[in-house]
Amino acid sequence: MLNAQPSLKSLILPLIPPPTLETAIQTLDHSARKLRDAYPYSSAPTFTPITTTSSLGFGSGFGSQKSNLNNVDHQRFTSITDGSQMRESYVLSRLRPHINDFVSVCMSYVPYFSYIRAAEASTNGSSSSSRSHSTTLQVQHKDKPHPSETFLFLSALTSHIISQPPLTQSSLVPLLLPRLSQEWMAWIDRIDEVVNREGGMFGGESVRAWERTLDEFADTRGPHSCVLKEVRDRWVTKVGWLVGRNVQQAMDEL
Repeated sequence: MLNAQPSLKSLILPLIPPPTLETAIQTLDHSARKLRDAYPYSSAPTFTPITTTSSLGFGSGFGSQKSNLNNVDHQRFTSITDGSQMRESYVLSRLRPHINDFVSVCMSYVPYFSYIRAAEASTNGSSSSSRSHSTTLQVQHKDKPHPSETFLFLSALTSHIISQPPLTQSSLVPLLLPRLSQEWMAWIDRIDEVVNREGGMFGGESVRAWERTLDEFADTRGPHSCVLKEVRDRWVTKVGWLVGRNVQQAMDEL
């Protein structure tokens, strides 16, 4: 209806209540599971849903999956039980509708947990109509989320991307990673603003959970690796002092 009558957007969108963090994460879980299940053979690893807690700032449930994610690169996802290799073009043709659905779900929820100003939001990975709707949502819903809510949403989204089979990742990365990188950087800038310019603080347990999760993301391998390392290093540079870390320590860990 909004596509047919764009003039109604300013009237209808403000009436739509923003989703809760739990709703957003559950929807991401469901969409990511459908994408994983669409992989056309049993050799793909079993999907393990991301577990999160609604308590602001306490963990993302990512740590328990770290060893599984690091093993993803060593598995052959394009082989069937008799050892023959299926054509990637066939696999992608099966995955494409589910990839598009997952990207659409991600982009529809990102504006509710974003610290990027609407005018600066990336256009990567979304159609012109969905970009327009997202921009309108950011303008209409001016209340920013708590930083811990944004962290939990972004960490769940990141985990879903990097836990997909490599062939699926290779299709998702160009569609989602540019915007995801921007969102992480904007979140870090917000934490920097709170603690370094506004004199605010966050709980020690929350900050340690952020540190642990960002380190685990940075240690994973794949087409996302460089970006997630940049996110972790920027966090250390800006606010690493909260956990006694500095830039030199981050360099020593490389």
